Amino acid sequence: MIKKQMKALLGLSTALMAASSLAGADEMPPERSLSGLNFELIGRADIYSHGSLESYSQAPMLDAMVASGALPAVKDRLPEQPIIFSTGAMVDGVGEYGGVFRHVIGGRPEGWNWMAGQHQGWGGINMAMQECLVRQGPRWQVKAEEQTGPLPNLAQSWSFNADMTELTINLMKGVKWSDGDAFDTEDVRFWYEDNVQDENVASRMAKDSLGGGAALEVIDAHTFKFVFDTPQAETIVENLAYIQGCPGPSHILKDKHPKYNSDATYESYTQAQPNDELAPVVLGAWVPVVHRPDELVIMRRNPYYFKVDESGQQLPYYNEMHFRLSTWGDRTAQAVAGTGDFSNMEDPGNYVEALKQSQDDASPVRANFGPRVLAWRMTLNFDASTAQDDTDQALRTLFREKDFRLALSHALDRDAIGQSVARGPFAYPYIGGFATGSPYYDAASSDYHPFDQAKANALLDAVGATDTDGNGTRNLPGGGDDIMIPVMVVAERSTDTKQLEAVTSQLAEVGIGVIAVPLDETTNDSNYTGGQFTATLRRENVILPTRETCRSWPASDTCPYFNAGGDRLDFETELANKLSMLQASSDAAEQAALARDMQRLVTENAYTIGTIQIPAALLVNKRIKNAHPGTPVFMYEWAEDGVIRERLWTAKTDQVQEVLPGTIAEY
Repeated sequence: MIKKQMKALLGLSTALMAASSLAGADEMPPERSLSGLNFELIGRADIYSHGSLESYSQAPMLDAMVASGALPAVKDRLPEQPIIFSTGAMVDGVGEYGGVFRHVIGGRPEGWNWMAGQHQGWGGINMAMQECLVRQGPRWQVKAEEQTGPLPNLAQSWSFNADMTELTINLMKGVKWSDGDAFDTEDVRFWYEDNVQDENVASRMAKDSLGGGAALEVIDAHTFKFVFDTPQAETIVENLAYIQGCPGPSHILKDKHPKYNSDATYESYTQAQPNDELAPVVLGAWVPVVHRPDELVIMRRNPYYFKVDESGQQLPYYNEMHFRLSTWGDRTAQAVAGTGDFSNMEDPGNYVEALKQSQDDASPVRANFGPRVLAWRMTLNFDASTAQDDTDQALRTLFREKDFRLALSHALDRDAIGQSVARGPFAYPYIGGFATGSPYYDAASSDYHPFDQAKANALLDAVGATDTDGNGTRNLPGGGDDIMIPVMVVAERSTDTKQLEAVTSQLAEVGIGVIAVPLDETTNDSNYTGGQFTATLRRENVILPTRETCRSWPASDTCPYFNAGGDRLDFETELANKLSMLQASSDAAEQAALARDMQRLVTENAYTIGTIQIPAALLVNKRIKNAHPGTPVFMYEWAEDGVIRERLWTAKTDQVQEVLPGTIAEY
């Protein structure tokens, strides 16, 4: 029977060209923006630059440690040319030391070995610990004529050779890890060669995804270069930002890697810095010193942090950072109540009430909406080679039929889905590809699939997915089993589960069954990146074509995760070529044109089945200074990076009492 089903499925493409809905593409409906902010954009160097000052100072809590000899003097802890934050780009100016910055998150620290793919709970812990070669978050504030790529960070400068086949990177000199060990090119080499390029390590950057497998050559302790087989473009440097380009401490982890330790395994290496082992060695502004599972993470200032303000004060201003381990919904509730200082308000179910409360003059929080950058989609796995059984294989083969995917898309009433998660004007149809808040989005290049059950039914009939046994659910072509699609969903995200409920109901009306597979966020993500799923409905924020490309684009032979077997769909080859051309271009107009082509290919082929997209609001406690009101929740990076937390501060009269005053991480 299964061979008959396969034969019926594989022979559909040619016969069904006339049934395709592409004959008359529909336009996206008008969009209403909820963002009303106006602010002045500035130059790249107006935010921060590398340089030296005549003198430096430190948080008063460190004075006694220096006096006792427990710490070197501040000038000896800083690099030769620290990053200097410009006062002119700070809405509240140079800050005061002390106090606590309070987060609430719904994640849980998986472990501290971020190079092996472990997350630290999301919601900002990762970014508080990790520093990357370049930086993306603050780019939202840079004016268009200076949008020439990411901002410098650990990489102080970089340059290409004449034919763009070599990228030479100059690291800052004198940067130190939180235990005082020097950061140098050995840390970069270990990150790239023994993590990224080791296929047994679940690095955030996929093997061979940097310029088709660039080779790294160390020149000296602070200089290295990537050598490419083919010419590249300046955009490739964006891959060296968070969450991909963040080296870990080689002097700590090297001896735990199987390449250097015959007693180690890749599993033991991944767990080399477990979440109960404190304090991990970091480059970030704060170091985790307390982890009470399901309760709290406390981070204390890193006395070796490599950034200062214009007056010479070593950053960060806050001595302590808290992450209460609760739920994502509680994050918004705590921010609105004033017991949390910061929240990316991403759950539309909270929008109306949160806005009502924040508009009260007595409210402790400010709320600012940005563009629509949060988008949900149902992603189908096209890789039949990893199917679990014959029925799963038949489903994945059916997924490869364009008209089946178009049928699913036309079966969705996206307006109803939007209202099911939040009443009001928040949701807008998402059809796949770039979200409308992306600088690469183009409405005219988006092929909209309006709600049309008659068209969905006709397309399903045409691909042979008919109800052969009369039970109300269509069967796999060739007289196979009922079409019941297992769809993974993150159980703790109510917006995701509500959308899956609506999608399940709407697909049932055209005879397609859905089986919900609720999982925790960590398992869901590992199954997705490992290709171990039939379908999934989750949020995927497609803003930049250069960030985590394997989640959405055919960026290499093993990408995207939902078609990692290398058997590309017909249009995927063209899509891969467009992406490669975009990444190899340094011309903004050419990049925009290529992005429009990518958007057209993705949407007209229903590469993924989009549902809705919404704006997000940034909630910041009014006692927090230097939180620029224009900071988007997500653009070039999440707001935790875009708001530049190391320069946030609170006046002494409004500071929250520290739990661990006068302490730093001990090694």
